[in-house]
Amino acid sequence: MKYKFLISLLIIVSLCLFQMQFFAFGLKSDAKDNGVSLNRIDFSDIKQLKMLYPNNIITIPSPDPKGKLSLREIILPEFEKYCHVAADSNIFRWIGASNRMFPWVGKKDLTSIFVPKNPIPPRIPAPNKRALLMMFKLSNGKFMTIMPLSGESSISWLETENNGNLIVDYGSLGTKPVPKDAEVPLLAWAIGDDVYESVYKVWRNVASSRLYKDKMSLRSHKKYPEPMKYLGWCTWEQYHRDINERIMMSAFNRIEESDIPVRWILIDDGHQTAQTGNRLVSMKPDINKFPNGWKPVIARKQDDKVKWIGIWHTLLMHWGNVSPEHKMPNLAPYLMPQPEKNISKLPKDNQYITGSSAKVKALIPKDNKEESEKFYAEFMKTVKNFGFDFIKTDNVSRSVIEYYGTANPARAHTYNVLSLEKACKKNELGLMNCSAQNTIGMLNATNSATMRTSPDYQKHNLATSKSQILQSVFNVLWLGQTLWPDHDMFHSSDSQVGEAMAITKAMSGGPIYLSDAPEDFNKDIIMPLCYSDGLLIRPEAPGIPLPESVFSDALYEKENVYKVISPLKNKSCAIAAYNLSVDNDASLKGKITPSDYSFSTAMIQPIEEKWKIPDEGLIIYDWNNKKGEKLSPKGYNINIDGFGHELFFLCPVIDGWSVIGCVDKYLSPSTVSIIKTSKKELLISMYEPGDCVLYCEYGKPKSELFDFSPMGNNFYNGKINNLIDLEVIKITYHEN
Repeated sequence: MKYKFLISLLIIVSLCLFQMQFFAFGLKSDAKDNGVSLNRIDFSDIKQLKMLYPNNIITIPSPDPKGKLSLREIILPEFEKYCHVAADSNIFRWIGASNRMFPWVGKKDLTSIFVPKNPIPPRIPAPNKRALLMMFKLSNGKFMTIMPLSGESSISWLETENNGNLIVDYGSLGTKPVPKDAEVPLLAWAIGDDVYESVYKVWRNVASSRLYKDKMSLRSHKKYPEPMKYLGWCTWEQYHRDINERIMMSAFNRIEESDIPVRWILIDDGHQTAQTGNRLVSMKPDINKFPNGWKPVIARKQDDKVKWIGIWHTLLMHWGNVSPEHKMPNLAPYLMPQPEKNISKLPKDNQYITGSSAKVKALIPKDNKEESEKFYAEFMKTVKNFGFDFIKTDNVSRSVIEYYGTANPARAHTYNVLSLEKACKKNELGLMNCSAQNTIGMLNATNSATMRTSPDYQKHNLATSKSQILQSVFNVLWLGQTLWPDHDMFHSSDSQVGEAMAITKAMSGGPIYLSDAPEDFNKDIIMPLCYSDGLLIRPEAPGIPLPESVFSDALYEKENVYKVISPLKNKSCAIAAYNLSVDNDASLKGKITPSDYSFSTAMIQPIEEKWKIPDEGLIIYDWNNKKGEKLSPKGYNINIDGFGHELFFLCPVIDGWSVIGCVDKYLSPSTVSIIKTSKKELLISMYEPGDCVLYCEYGKPKSELFDFSPMGNNFYNGKINNLIDLEVIKITYHEN
């Protein structure tokens, strides 16, 4: 008995000590000048915090009691640089972030990003104080990523206060607090040797946690939509809402008559039967625009032409939601009146309503799980029955705002996102997430594999195209761990940015879709993206900025080009360099070095070790100028005057050979698969015949399929001379 008593006492003492450590090193209690008690999360001792939260996810078992502040100050370790990933507006765009996340980069002062820029780029007036994610380059050489989380009944956010303090807070966004029995996920964090590792670890830990294992997963665990493997076309940027049956039939005719292998079409906004205020009346198309309904459009599908057709809606059906006078009886039981919003009744976390009231008379899906699931089941079944193959859902993140004035908008939005995912899977509909960049949308993207990473493309607008390219690429760094990036549509006929857009999208690995009027298609810009059947030539993982560009203020850069890398077949990689400066006369420089090559694997899943530089070295091929050389340890210099881009490949030299591939394609090395190399021969295969560039140190290559001619520096251009078996192509050489 004596020993049992001592053991029990020891356990109690140990628990007390642990609890003391918890408050000492984890969530601390401290007194501010105003005497208000404030919890703190202390990252200055990472080891101790890791002991308290071994999965690197901080939750609280239940909400803070009434009268106690819910926010917690975050004590950061010393850092040299940081990136505040937040919307491009200082008002509502925190939760209604749309596609507008921007990399606001600063140094040691968290308030530095709020100093107004000059000039202010279009569409990017100022950073929101609330971030979806933050990345830090620490003073010890490591990198740290922090990401706020959402729960079943709550959402958390990171916020930089006016005094430079960083806090994490949470709420329901509604008229009632988070339920007392609800667990509240606050944030996830990770430390890595490079920024990519720290971001990956955050997403890996979240995806494997009990909180999210049935709600989201890493990108490699998702099925990529079959239509998105091919070239597409969208109605929006050319026609906006001025679409009708005549225009659609003409578009089909012109696409079929062209040499451009468009395999899917997305019918964007403008088809709906709606009232003033964009409130949907019926899912049937506007009879004045489509007098014969969808049948003539769907009937144009052909297996070897346009095989798939998609339709656009918002998450809540239309911009103004659903009209009370709607004609959709199958949906009626699952709809409720949208509440009138009055700012005096809204909680502190509202950033949207600035007037005294904002009355909206419309219907939205009921804010409970069962009714939400039934609503989206009917919604998606109707889409499927019309004959559509996929749906693009827009305005997703801002839809949470439509529930302001209800008890718990965070919970309602979670239900809607999960219900949509479930309904799309059941009806075998592909899902393109658009305007979905908020915490709830990302952490509940159960099955969908793509999400927009940028604002809308605007044709013939160089100023907005610069930031659109930047946001498209940068946001892949943090969003691309769970979803493939959608860089939006583009005009191939855009003389200023057409090729730059095409290359950026090629390196993304995500959907690629044109928006020109079909008669304006620029074949020279389009066909390097794909094969003759429309199959896209895709990288092994999404393209992301190289380390030196992650913390670059690219639009105001005065010295260095913005560099992006994508891994390709045969352990090759593509590196694109951009001058995105708001100063149209800026001359930027850069260098591609062998060390860049090791970051090719940064986005590959499952995660791989960094690629090592092969013993025989690397070649660098300049795609724009069609020339190459052996890459020296000193690197390859780049200079871009004014807006522009350059594309390069780094390819390993193995047994004296290196394969650059079909250089009429943007991702040339991915057009060829290497079967075997030896010092005597090279065996390759190709999906489609085409001229092929090789590097050979022993002499001029020879093959039954190609006639090779020298290009200089041991590079040879192989002109295809017949169409023999492409599955095994043997190449030898004439000895020097």
